Amino acid sequence: MLKSLNRWIILVGLLSAPFTLSAQTSQEREAQAASFLVQADDAYAKGDYQKAVEDYLLVVRTSGSKMNLSRAHLGLSLCYFYLSDTENAKKYILRVLEIDAQKEVSPLFHPQSYVDLFNEVKKESAGRLGPGIAAAPAEAALEAQAKPGVGEEQQVIPEGIREEQGGHFEMEVHFSAWSINPVKSTFEDTLTEKAANEIRDHVTDQLNAVGGGKLVPSSHEHSLSLDSQGSNYGFEVRYYPLGKRGSMSIGFSLEKTRIKLMMKGPVTQRYADGSAATVEGDAFVETNPLTANLSFRWDFVPSWRVTPYIVLGLGIGPLEGTAAYVYTGTYRSGSAQGSISGDETKTFDDLREEEEIELDRFILLHTALGVKGNIYKGLLLKAEVGFWDGLVLRGGLAYRF
Repeated sequence: MLKSLNRWIILVGLLSAPFTLSAQTSQEREAQAASFLVQADDAYAKGDYQKAVEDYLLVVRTSGSKMNLSRAHLGLSLCYFYLSDTENAKKYILRVLEIDAQKEVSPLFHPQSYVDLFNEVKKESAGRLGPGIAAAPAEAALEAQAKPGVGEEQQVIPEGIREEQGGHFEMEVHFSAWSINPVKSTFEDTLTEKAANEIRDHVTDQLNAVGGGKLVPSSHEHSLSLDSQGSNYGFEVRYYPLGKRGSMSIGFSLEKTRIKLMMKGPVTQRYADGSAATVEGDAFVETNPLTANLSFRWDFVPSWRVTPYIVLGLGIGPLEGTAAYVYTGTYRSGSAQGSISGDETKTFDDLREEEEIELDRFILLHTALGVKGNIYKGLLLKAEVGFWDGLVLRGGLAYRF
């Protein structure tokens, strides 16, 4: 009886062995596929796109899991999309939908044009797809053995992986040249008239103090011309909420800006008694604000090695500076003439006390169009032109991580 029982145990063991081996093999294959997914994600994060593609194809060859196959095929469709291979992008989108006909993609994680393409394929295939059946291992193996196209030379991260990676940061230093000369005609008349009035008043007060009389101003004229120069340098930290492929970013920077407006030329003041003073005036207004700035930037095509971008920002800081002028010339009264000269310097605090200006904060508006290029593994070279309370030409170096 015992021998008979042992035979039955051995027989059951032999008959069940293939099923046990099969279960173990299936588990091992899925564990391998999960490992390939991790490797692919890591390779992508490091910028080794060829290695990422190889690992995603290994997932297709190895896995029978609907989730793993969906992620791998979605990654390939995104890759072909970014390389402008629309046909292959549509082909792999269809593979995703064959696995999960209810699959959706969001513009929060992908470009709107990719979302539109995905929805187009989904609409075209409506009625031909069931609720979603995982591809058989044999079919997956055939898919993996297919000849890779040019689109498989890079990998774009799928939606699920993008969520795992989150955002990333970029640090930047930059230097700029500043000027309002291209648009100075907008401000020139107002600024030069203000400076000319200050010089004429000072000349009249000086002549009255020396002569002991009371000169009455009549007509006047000036030919002051406006020039400007300046610079800017700063340090910025920028955050991309949607990760490396996100187009929008938020930046915070500290900026030191030097702004100098210069006015130079002859100023004439005539008086009611027929006398006149003509001097050569040289005036300037200078400020060096330190501002804290918040900006929003949109990269047009984040996947390109060189990509244009647009920036909108706002900054604020204390308004401190100096206004000054110096003059020298002659005063003529009848046949007599004499030399006159003078100067005056006022801080912005002095001007506020005299109610010449009211603002005590420097408000900075920033908008610019720029281009950036990846020169080596996250090291970026940048250039932009735009408005920084004046025209700014900027160059910078940034590191993205």
